[in-house]
Amino acid sequence: MTSPSTPLGRRLTINTIVRRHQIEATRDRSLWDDETELHSAALVERFSDAIRAAVPDASLTWALSWGALTDDSPRYRDIRRTLARIAAEHGDDITFVPGGFFANLYGSRDDVARDISDAVDLLHAQFDRPTTALVAGFLSADNIAGARDLGIRTVQGNIWSQFDIDLQDGDGSIAYPYYPSRRHFLVPGRGGDRIDAVQLDGWTVDLVAARGAGMSSEFNSRLGLGPIETLHRLPREDALRELYATSEAHLNDRNVERNGLGWLTVNYEISEVARGLAHDPSTLDAWTGWLRGLRETWSDLQVTTIDRFGEEWRDRHPDNEGLSYLLEQTGSGVQGSRAGETVTWFMNAEFRLGIVRAHDAVDVFDYTAYADAPAEPSELGDRRWSLLGEINQKQTRPQDRPVPLGRFFATHPEVEAAVDADWAGAPELAQLRVGS
Repeated sequence: MTSPSTPLGRRLTINTIVRRHQIEATRDRSLWDDETELHSAALVERFSDAIRAAVPDASLTWALSWGALTDDSPRYRDIRRTLARIAAEHGDDITFVPGGFFANLYGSRDDVARDISDAVDLLHAQFDRPTTALVAGFLSADNIAGARDLGIRTVQGNIWSQFDIDLQDGDGSIAYPYYPSRRHFLVPGRGGDRIDAVQLDGWTVDLVAARGAGMSSEFNSRLGLGPIETLHRLPREDALRELYATSEAHLNDRNVERNGLGWLTVNYEISEVARGLAHDPSTLDAWTGWLRGLRETWSDLQVTTIDRFGEEWRDRHPDNEGLSYLLEQTGSGVQGSRAGETVTWFMNAEFRLGIVRAHDAVDVFDYTAYADAPAEPSELGDRRWSLLGEINQKQTRPQDRPVPLGRFFATHPEVEAAVDADWAGAPELAQLRVGS
């Protein structure tokens, strides 16, 4: 067993989805586009080869929807055979994605549990390998706990900061790995409330732009590493600037030293690979050029599967008690990542505290305490799964107006004491205090 204090280093996890419909809400209900024609064994192979050309020792996580896992047409039989061979050659993982990222929006917890259980059996029968990780977008605490009983130890069950985008909201958690609570999947669990499954984000986003809600033609609160938000939407120069700025915020030496980990994660769905190539044949080359640049800059960066990453993190963290993440990013100047602004996050098992420094002002824009978090929604169709604390970064309520740091600490001395205890001596904290 590795000591919890042993640094993990730099990691990048890449997930990709193979599906039939854009949103497979349940086994027999699909929404939006039929994407069958966008999927092929040849495109799976092309994506795999492009990643390995950039990072030869990379390992990927492939997640199949219910449709892609059960469709008996030659197209999907060929895809599954190709995935089995690729996984054997490169150490990739093959798993399941329930409900098109929003399983609990359309299916009861019992329905989702049945889908996961049946999919695990199908994966074992078709690929003769254990399933120890799950790609799920958002997943309820009950279903994470049920998946753990099936042997699943790592779940991508949280999309950090998502609000007013796609079909479900999930703002409120910490951004790096944690064990979720049985009360709410966004809450770090403590003691007997902890689910023994590592909870992961799905897309690393720009911390400066993430303070907004939703998106427009000029703004996207999910700006960051996602291809849809960068290479598929922005001018190439802006897209690459954003990719590198967000990457550097996590992989730089200071971040790795203070957190013991610099982690990036992204999902590039196979259907989006197809759309990107149709729009601009050089899109995939640009994306893999970014990957090549990461490895050239940080030679120790490992591109690994989420199941292996989860196990590495688990070896260092038996519970959430020692978590004290400090994340910081300065605006890239691309869209909502405003130049001249620096966001600093302090995150532990008790709370998350977000602070922005812009010119002469230092303000708290998010304070979310976890002790009294409400239960998850119980009704189908309820998209509001966020955990909105006393102040929330999306600024969708009157109470969310940012507060000067000095004033906030004056009215929350217990938070100031906790910050001093966990991050004593951090130069980022000292700089914020000087500014305030």
